[in-house]
Amino acid sequence: MKRTPEIFDKIEGYLNNTLSENEYADFEKEITANPELAQEVEKHRALHTILGDTDTLAFKEKLVKISTRIKEEEVSNNTPSNRFANYWKIAASIAIILGLGTFFWYTSTSTHDKTKELYLAYYQPFPIEDVTRGNTDTTLQHIMQHYSNKSYDSVVTALRGYANLANQEPLQLYLGNSYLNTNQEKKALSLFENIPNTSTYNEVATWYIALTHLKLNQPKKTIRLLKKIISYDGTYKTKASNLLKRLSE
Repeated sequence: MKRTPEIFDKIEGYLNNTLSENEYADFEKEITANPELAQEVEKHRALHTILGDTDTLAFKEKLVKISTRIKEEEVSNNTPSNRFANYWKIAASIAIILGLGTFFWYTSTSTHDKTKELYLAYYQPFPIEDVTRGNTDTTLQHIMQHYSNKSYDSVVTALRGYANLANQEPLQLYLGNSYLNTNQEKKALSLFENIPNTSTYNEVATWYIALTHLKLNQPKKTIRLLKKIISYDGTYKTKASNLLKRLSE
């Protein structure tokens, strides 16, 4: 695969959900048909995860400021001995920054392996409820059949334009889970977070929000949500408690 600015722009648009629906669908077909492109997309996704770690970036930014301050000292104390000492300070700072870059990459990779393992262990699709009971809508019946068969791309295509989606929270959960299973995590989050606190589906929505952050390798956000679920003392309390324990190990 030839790496071009156009390809990189398309990948970034795909990951940031800024492509049009048609562009998104066409690019997903390209990814499916081209293993090299799929690998490149995953590299970009991993880079997004690392650059999204605000703690890492903040710490490295502090080190860059230290190096800048040392250079300023060199200008104000421009003697041979001071210059020699400052060169060593600058070299040490650069070494620290580069070393920490490697360290944070290794740490992020190790953390990602753990969160990926836990996600696979704890994630299960939202179980099918009888939303078709008394409903003669054959389209909805077909959608539920696709969901049952794990044909998540078909579910996304069908539910995204479903007329009554906004009024049926179970359907929002099905679509959110289908997004999760087609690597569209941001869209999944948007749907899950749209379910209000007063809804009977709020606890399950919070559970899937926590799992989405886990899949995105954002353990701190996952932990905060797990504690919230535990405080509900509801259906997902045991699962949340077990996952929280595993994340804290």
